Amino acid sequence: MNVKLRLITNFILFQTSWFSALFLQEGALIIIAIAIFFMALLAQSRQISFFILVCLLPLSLLFEFIAISIGIVSYEATFVPTWLVGLWVALLLTFNDSFRFMLSLKWWTVALAFAVFGPLSYMAGARFGALTISESMIHYWVLFGAMWATYAALAKFIYQTAVIKFQQR
Repeated sequence: MNVKLRLITNFILFQTSWFSALFLQEGALIIIAIAIFFMALLAQSRQISFFILVCLLPLSLLFEFIAISIGIVSYEATFVPTWLVGLWVALLLTFNDSFRFMLSLKWWTVALAFAVFGPLSYMAGARFGALTISESMIHYWVLFGAMWATYAALAKFIYQTAVIKFQQR
């Protein structure tokens, strides 16, 4: 498959996952699963994508657990909802494809972008009833922005580790 077409397809599949999760929550599981299947099938390097997924999915779920535990966000589910786990998988499958350009930037640029766009995506979710933001907006932005910036630094490190590890083979 053409590189540009693969990257565009990866981006569209993630956006399909995100919007279906936004509007349908648990009802989006089949759509998200199909998107994940095709994202994995079309991945530039399945080894790198799988390494990123194995390393970052537990960290991503811990991130959600912390956000829920300290009261930044809440969901109807008692823990991290299944649809959100699927959405994290779909997001992680963009890291070596359509999102790769972002992770190749300087760490502070990546951290700043995650600190802004991570909380913004949750705000959109809250507006559509997928979650509740339990803090004042200032508290939310400071805490969640810092969490996303930290996550970004770790994600960039793991992404670079994966690329180095699998390019040396």
